Amino acid sequence: MTPSRQSRKRHGLVGRERELAVARAVLGAGRRLLFEGPAGVGKTTVALAACGLLGRDAVRVDGDDRYFDSRLTGWFDPPLVLRQGYREESFFPGPLVAAMREGRTLFINELNRMPESVQNVLLPALDERRLQVPHIGEVRAAAGFQVVATQNPVEHVATGHLCEALRDRFEHLTLFYQDAAEEEAIVAAATGSDDAALVRTAVRLTRATRLHPRFRTGASVRGAIATVAIAERLWAESRDPCGPVSRETLRRAAEAALTTRADLRDDSDADFATALDELLALVVDRGEGPDVALVAATGGRADSAAVGADNAAAGNAADCAGAQDSASARVELAERLGAADEELDGWKLAGALSAGTLTHAGAGARACAQRLAAGAVLRRARALVGPLRAGTRDVLEPWNSSFGGELALEPTLENVLGKEWPEVGEWVVRRRVERRRQVVLMVDTSLSMAGEKMALAVVAAAVLALELHPGDLAVVLFSSRARAVSRLGEEVRPDELVRRMLAQPCGGATDIAAALETGRTALARGRDPRRSGLLITDGVCTAGPDPCAAAARFRDLHVLLTHDDARRSGSVWITPRRMVGEAVARAGNGGIVRVDGFAALPRRMLDVADKVLR
Repeated sequence: MTPSRQSRKRHGLVGRERELAVARAVLGAGRRLLFEGPAGVGKTTVALAACGLLGRDAVRVDGDDRYFDSRLTGWFDPPLVLRQGYREESFFPGPLVAAMREGRTLFINELNRMPESVQNVLLPALDERRLQVPHIGEVRAAAGFQVVATQNPVEHVATGHLCEALRDRFEHLTLFYQDAAEEEAIVAAATGSDDAALVRTAVRLTRATRLHPRFRTGASVRGAIATVAIAERLWAESRDPCGPVSRETLRRAAEAALTTRADLRDDSDADFATALDELLALVVDRGEGPDVALVAATGGRADSAAVGADNAAAGNAADCAGAQDSASARVELAERLGAADEELDGWKLAGALSAGTLTHAGAGARACAQRLAAGAVLRRARALVGPLRAGTRDVLEPWNSSFGGELALEPTLENVLGKEWPEVGEWVVRRRVERRRQVVLMVDTSLSMAGEKMALAVVAAAVLALELHPGDLAVVLFSSRARAVSRLGEEVRPDELVRRMLAQPCGGATDIAAALETGRTALARGRDPRRSGLLITDGVCTAGPDPCAAAARFRDLHVLLTHDDARRSGSVWITPRRMVGEAVARAGNGGIVRVDGFAALPRRMLDVADKVLR
């Protein structure tokens, strides 16, 4: 039996011939390999099978955001250090040092869940095949040392970006969901079920969650495995376990298996049970396979790549189908815009709301428009960042009986050496805490911002809301006057924040001083010592006093200075104006981030959140 077949059999791998062939080529060339894909596509299984191609057992590491550098490289045993000092005998090698010394493969599962400081430890080992360990010296990698890693896409909860330097050291291989036949084979093998009809239905039901417009993210094949296992157990314990599994038993099993694995869209007004009933009607009652619907949604591309972890393939159709507002409100909204009900577009509605087009529409129609617009805005924001993990930092503090952290050996030894009875407070522990920063975002809503510009500014605000801890973002909207639509300490959901921002049509002049005064007052109410102001403006002030005096009262003010190509092309201004953007940035003790065109604003906000605010 070839090494490839042995590895496939050992790890129970179904399909994936193409992926394993690429992995074999990458590893055979002596390169490092990074697998990426949504949860449940088999990244770990394929990665371990790829490690098996090298003919050596892998040293496995499972990443998390509390992983310390010493857990990867190694640590000294405190009693041994006290007795005999920093010697090799006192050192316990971590997985990285062990793999380097023994010439083995280091397998890191979910690499992008590790803090950036831990990721950086890998760089010299990958580049130079050597590592400097304090008190030990240089560790050189033996022949055969290799690194294989996996990561989830950055839009998934508790994940983050790999640092650019580390990502550049890996070859990349993306895994998508497998086709229906292979998933059925996986489920049958995992459950041992001989009920082909049940297996096929469970797989179809699970795949449907990845396509239906009510769902933001769908379930992996684990959902189908759990559905079959639970359904067969329930049916065996029923009073009449003869014949095929009943529809009601299948429903109970699917609800238990899929609820934690599939997420509804933020703009869906249905609960999970209602959405599941719709899937059952499609898959069980009508007998339709979800891949048929996929062909229609993606223009005939019914391959595994199109069946992503999210509903990107569903696209704009979900703008209207995902929000089941009352029929009368949707009809009124469509009539107001001169469009058919099914043509309602959430992104266009965001621009219409900011332009005041729907000011005189009924309350139901406006609420419907805000719901659809918020969904479109959040989809754009999540496409950039998703709900990323918060930044973290290490703190050293005295050990106490209520908390046990990782012992910080060197500062502890400085405190206790030479003392017969050290005090409890002289033992120092290290722990990782969430890096918090409170932010007041000030957004221009003057007349010049109406339409798509305001929609893009709201996307930028949503990006920031997704990056920060709930309650750490206040938003101030300003034109001729300024008002806060959220305050520090108020835990506003991102979709609710978007609706509040879109509820105020753009209009009036631009009083940047009023924005800064209101923002500074809002920031003063924050309790976190790390507080910043962010101002989105084109720097054109058409009302109010010079804003530089107000900017100087901030301890940390950053200005996202937008450039409007239309204005730079020679537009005629009637209202007197002052260009104050750069002066405000200098006075605000922060920095300036130049944004070339409003379309780049959400991406530049991501840069600010990732680099400046953390």
